[in-house]
Amino acid sequence: MPESSAVGMAGAVAHAVSSDVGVSGSAAEAKRAAELAMLRPTPSSYSKQPTRQGMQAWTIVVSIMLLSASAYYAEILPAYAVFLSWAAAGELTAIALDVTSALVRKANSRRRVDRDEQQQHQERRTDGVYTWQQVAMHNTPESAWIAVKGKVYDVTDFVDSHPGGRELLLLCCGRDATDLFLSYHPFTNKPALTLNKYLIGTLSTYEHPMYPEDTGLYRELCSKVGDYFKQTKLDHKAPLTAFLRMTPAYAVGFLAFYVAYLTPLSAPETAAPYSVSALAALLAPETEASWRASGVVVRVLAAVLFGIGCQGIPLTGWMHDSSHASIGHSEWLWFGIGRFALDWVSGSSMVSWRNQHVIGHHVYTNVMGADPDLPVATEGDVRRIVPEQVWNSVYKYQHVYMPILYGLLGLKSRFQDTFEIFKTHLNGPIRVNPISTQDNVRQFASKSFWMFFRFVMPHVFFGKIPLSLHVMLFFVSEFTTGYWLAFNFQVSHVTTVADFYFSDVSMRDEKPVHTEVRDEWAVSQVKSTIDYGQLDPIATYLSGGLNYQTAHHLFPTVSQYHYPKITPIIMDVCEKYGVHYNALPSFYVAFAGHVAHLKAMGEQGKCPELKLE
Repeated sequence: MPESSAVGMAGAVAHAVSSDVGVSGSAAEAKRAAELAMLRPTPSSYSKQPTRQGMQAWTIVVSIMLLSASAYYAEILPAYAVFLSWAAAGELTAIALDVTSALVRKANSRRRVDRDEQQQHQERRTDGVYTWQQVAMHNTPESAWIAVKGKVYDVTDFVDSHPGGRELLLLCCGRDATDLFLSYHPFTNKPALTLNKYLIGTLSTYEHPMYPEDTGLYRELCSKVGDYFKQTKLDHKAPLTAFLRMTPAYAVGFLAFYVAYLTPLSAPETAAPYSVSALAALLAPETEASWRASGVVVRVLAAVLFGIGCQGIPLTGWMHDSSHASIGHSEWLWFGIGRFALDWVSGSSMVSWRNQHVIGHHVYTNVMGADPDLPVATEGDVRRIVPEQVWNSVYKYQHVYMPILYGLLGLKSRFQDTFEIFKTHLNGPIRVNPISTQDNVRQFASKSFWMFFRFVMPHVFFGKIPLSLHVMLFFVSEFTTGYWLAFNFQVSHVTTVADFYFSDVSMRDEKPVHTEVRDEWAVSQVKSTIDYGQLDPIATYLSGGLNYQTAHHLFPTVSQYHYPKITPIIMDVCEKYGVHYNALPSFYVAFAGHVAHLKAMGEQGKCPELKLE
């Protein structure tokens, strides 16, 4: 991604000098100079320096590890409990930091109230003009700006009282959040009225593509779907169904975990009733080799069920809902469910997921150069998804090798969150706002617990199966989860019937709006997604409602369990506006469309010509 050009920097300087709000004289000049010194014009340069929060977290993590090592060498802490002690100490420290920061914010809020009372005679200026780079600098709880519909708002005083929780609001700060704002408040106009109190100016340049104004489609969709919930008196975020549907998945998943990893290997004559060895002897009683092989097969099947029941279904189910705040009305509920399912049981990161999925993918769906789910660069990616990518002969086989590589998705996410999101503060083309000290520590805590849960507990506490078999079963579970997630997400967007868009980031520093998407946001969501198996309750349960992908993208804060009812409403409005709605009869047809798209993109294009200067 290119660094800021002289033109872009000059523009930033000009706006900084001309639009500083409420500051004058030498103090204003000092502030402007400080802002320009801190200015990070593009995502690529934004991440070069370690953050204060990250350094504090490293200090805490190293301290925890040193204390655990001391306890171990003093024979106070057994070796098998080291990871568990890291997890417990890390989480308790993060909670203490939460409490401390809340008290500090409360004290600062009182001071701001006193200051505002003293300055009541001074009106807040609303005529500032800001570049996206300047807005990007205000992305912390101490200074939180947000841009919506070309207006810039200073919501610092609103972060802790935001009804949708401070975490979601802080994710949106420091950037243009127009379409997030609209899609996360589809049935009320109150948030727009609240925002007016915090207006400080306008946005003069844009980091990512702009969509045309809504011409009525999304407005009517919100009205009709909102009327449905009013008439039926249903809560569009009701959490009870999620708990009822996730309970059997976890029950099967944890039972499978016990069968695969924790049950002992024993001879048929000494095997306990209903054990794996007893079942294996029943399936293949002829020889020791045959019943041992049958036991391995039973464990492999159990490992597959664990990958589906404890990771696949919950991640596409209530974890996905909690990331969009569509399960209940409490931030603590979203926090608890999301981190239990994704961080602690699956070993990944809700912070990473929200930056990629909520901030990036849901706003810029299928827009290359803005959607982190698509290739970032036009060259060098392992897959070719859009025509703008430079063709390579290896792509001729991507319809064969990509479905195989999808199994690595789960493993990839556990490394990507640490070495990309938390380290570089980037997720493809999306900037990641500073991650709090406690969330950095929580990353360490959840990874430590996951290591204990998946490796230490089965092998050390139970130790009933050989390490080699344990490792093999681990990869079976992980590849199962990877395939489950990849197939569910890929078929919904990367397919022959979905539209793709391109963001010309090379022009970011040359024009205020470097790319205008040809379709308005709601239309692009309909065109870039597909539904499948709409009348199939099994597909709906197993996919977490993602077979109703269009409803999910238009109304991310609506629980997946309402999608079957609101989809006909959406389809009727789309037909009225002449927008084609993509719906396929089954998952198998959708998967065939995905493979066909990979094949078509692999066959198109020519190798770049060699140019001799």
